[in-house]
Amino acid sequence: MDEADREAMRVAVRGLYEAAGLTPPPSERIVFVPSPFVARFAGGFAAALWWMRAHPSRQATEQATDQATVQATDQATWQATDQATRQATEQATWQATWQATRQATWQATRQATDITGVNIDGLLDIAGGFAPGRARFLMECTASCGSMWNGGNQWAGWPAFISFFRHVAELPLDYSKWQHYETAAIRGGPRVMHPEFCIVSDRPERLLVDDQHRPHCEDGPFCAWRDGSALWAIHGVRVPAWLVMDPARLTVADILGEQNAEVRRVMLDRYGFDRFVTDSGALPVHADETGTLYRTELDGDEPLVVVRVRNSTPESDGSSKFYSLRVPADITTARAAVAWTFGQTEPSYRPVVET
Repeated sequence: MDEADREAMRVAVRGLYEAAGLTPPPSERIVFVPSPFVARFAGGFAAALWWMRAHPSRQATEQATDQATVQATDQATWQATDQATRQATEQATWQATWQATRQATWQATRQATDITGVNIDGLLDIAGGFAPGRARFLMECTASCGSMWNGGNQWAGWPAFISFFRHVAELPLDYSKWQHYETAAIRGGPRVMHPEFCIVSDRPERLLVDDQHRPHCEDGPFCAWRDGSALWAIHGVRVPAWLVMDPARLTVADILGEQNAEVRRVMLDRYGFDRFVTDSGALPVHADETGTLYRTELDGDEPLVVVRVRNSTPESDGSSKFYSLRVPADITTARAAVAWTFGQTEPSYRPVVET
């Protein structure tokens, strides 16, 4: 976003509040942040701080309860959770983005609240200190953004539907209120809308798709923001960063242990069917002159059925190269599997024998 985008967003945000019959927040509390992640955290913190100021007597009770939780929680359990979280998010990514995200969150929270005398640094440090009760407060604040969240440019499908009638069909309606929503979807990213503030995320600086317009990138994040936060996907399937950035660490155990069937299919594709058949110790279920059929049962998904065939054309050194091809799970013979790869049925498959 540039300054023209930000000014257009200020006008659109004020228009949205007024269209809903609400008083818009002042300009200084229409806050711009570098990514949706910052918006989510800052929005949750700011909403909590506004609530705490409106309920000062309740605040002491909440603090006392929070402290009791900190003391009662098993530290060893939390350390294990911390370790698992860091592994899941990738230590390098965590270190690269934490400082930028923390500073932006602190600044956005300050701008959105206009509250003095509250130890915002102490609140934001909970993600760095990993005190159990405080971390719970962090997660609850972040989760609270759900009811205040609008996807902005990431929810393009909704405004595109109505905008079609405005710009393409030219349906003669009054769009004076709608245009604020449309502008906000075009000029800015996701936003948090609260009676006292509005936090608007920047648009991503990187956004890649495959030939079917699905989120996709095989050597980096498909979506990345300027603070370093990012998302990864392969042909529309959201995957962990390491599967894209370090696929060499993928193991058979990772594949068999993955509970999400779509992610497991991506893992299999990146690992290679031929390699998986070999490394997993899959047993053949049928073999004939056309090839060998292997079958592996997968929890929560259809079985993996692969036919292993030999290339009829020898390599330059006279050796033969083998290939493994995935086929439908209901195929039971190698010939039927090979026939399927040529778009034929087993009875009609009559390969030409080279002599």
